Amino acid sequence: MPSTKICVLIVDDSDVVRDAIRTLLKEATGKYETHEADDAESAIKQAKEIKPDVILLDLSLPGVSGVEIAKRMRVELPESKIVVMSAQDPIVLQKLTELAGLKWCIAKTELSMELLPTLRKIAEE
Repeated sequence: MPSTKICVLIVDDSDVVRDAIRTLLKEATGKYETHEADDAESAIKQAKEIKPDVILLDLSLPGVSGVEIAKRMRVELPESKIVVMSAQDPIVLQKLTELAGLKWCIAKTELSMELLPTLRKIAEE
């Protein structure tokens, strides 16, 4: 991952969640460039264009299985790190993350405390 700005694509159908994440990242001393999508198809299209370092993916997008879209993104965007987010119970979230073949997940209730440390860990990989 580059040592300059980290490009993050925020994928969530909730304006409130996207705004909160954007605010958290903006307050992190300009280290992050953010882009947003509110559905799976526009997220994939946008991700192919901008090639984000990190995709923050809500597992509860309308009309699509979050696990399936995560698997598709993992295949179509192998260079992007995918972090799934959900309001699900943390144990369920971890199982869904593993089902999608992914490593990173954050419960939405923990975003304010876990987002930046998780992004730092990803950047160090």
